[in-house]
Amino acid sequence: MATHPKGLDPRATRPGDRLGEIVEASTTRLRAVAPRTFEAPAFGSFVKTSDTHRTTFGVVSHVEHASIDPSRRAIPLGRSWDELEREQPQVRELLTTEFEAICVAFAEENAPVCAYLPPLPPRVHDFVEACSPAEIVELTEDLGFIRTLGACGLPVVGELIAAAIRAAASHRDDQRAFVVRAGREVADLFRMDHEQAMAIIRRIRIPEARHTRTKR
Repeated sequence: MATHPKGLDPRATRPGDRLGEIVEASTTRLRAVAPRTFEAPAFGSFVKTSDTHRTTFGVVSHVEHASIDPSRRAIPLGRSWDELEREQPQVRELLTTEFEAICVAFAEENAPVCAYLPPLPPRVHDFVEACSPAEIVELTEDLGFIRTLGACGLPVVGELIAAAIRAAASHRDDQRAFVVRAGREVADLFRMDHEQAMAIIRRIRIPEARHTRTKR
């Protein structure tokens, strides 16, 4: 298990904040260590990592908390977290939070987003950041991310697709129109699996009060 990088910004919700450092990467996915225990991007959220020539975009597909030493699993201590931090303030240093993301798009320097897999993996030790709303809108406009996620082979692929659609919809003025388009794409992708298609579509419905994003 990788150790925690030190000195990273602990906030994990705003574009530009460092959410983690890459420890493994391929053209299809990346794995990163979060800067602080229990602080990671949400399942289904959109993240990015950049080098000097290319930005790779991904969707968070897995978050994991575990012992920092893979040979020693965490054991029950019979204490609440308030008690643990009061009695054993070093306890967080013994744990790590890691997350994985499925690569769904990339952009070369000063070029538009390409909604398909990058030609090369991101670099190990590059940082992962949250995507801006504008980046999320651009990379999800053609809905190609749905098919890329559908091919990732995860046992929770339906949940991942639904979470990513909800995240993408939340940054649009007309959430309902986007969800309707995404639902049609899901129905076509899973046309041979009606139950899976309907399960995803049920999970991406937008409540009446949230059809239109409030502008600030």
